[in-house]
Amino acid sequence: MKQISLIATILSLIGTAFGQGQMQFLNRVTAVNLFAPIYGVNPAAPDVRMSGNASTNGGSVNYSGVPLLSGTGFTAGLYYGATGVNDPTMFTELATAPFSTSLTLPGIIKGPTIAPTVPGITANGTPGNFQIRAWDNQNGVVLTWAAAMAIPGLARGESDILFGLPITVAPTTPVASLTGLVSFNLQQVPEPSLIALGALGLGALLLRRRKA
Repeated sequence: MKQISLIATILSLIGTAFGQGQMQFLNRVTAVNLFAPIYGVNPAAPDVRMSGNASTNGGSVNYSGVPLLSGTGFTAGLYYGATGVNDPTMFTELATAPFSTSLTLPGIIKGPTIAPTVPGITANGTPGNFQIRAWDNQNGVVLTWAAAMAIPGLARGESDILFGLPITVAPTTPVASLTGLVSFNLQQVPEPSLIALGALGLGALLLRRRKA
């Protein structure tokens, strides 16, 4: 009886160790035709968000003049929300990674070799919601999205939310991919004080015109 109990415990531990959900943290997966490079700030419109694949990559968005992210100066993060959790501020961070330094593949995340674990997922094919976020990490100082959000004017951006993606439970292969992911860019949102100053200046200009 004790032996049976011991075997059951071991099998339970094995199931816990191996039967966990996983999602690839990659924006380029040739096997599923996924290619969604991430762009930096648009010099012509720093506070404008762009989302969608480029016109040179099967989409319709014109990213001309917008640089692609490259190297360790930028960080990408993978975020997850269970089915029904549609507010991205409630998503859980699964992993972070730098960008590739390859001159032939700029804008591509240098994701981890082992796909990140999705907590609480034990059934293969369980759907979940995912999002990629990226930010200027200020030479490795800004390590989290929360820290990036706390810095006014810091370049940062988010992908569209990918709803209901099936999650793979290890050791089943292939590991699930971020199907439907498209390119996006970073933005530099002006500090509130600068926005207020601009509004004040515009108001003064309109008042002056009225008096004239």
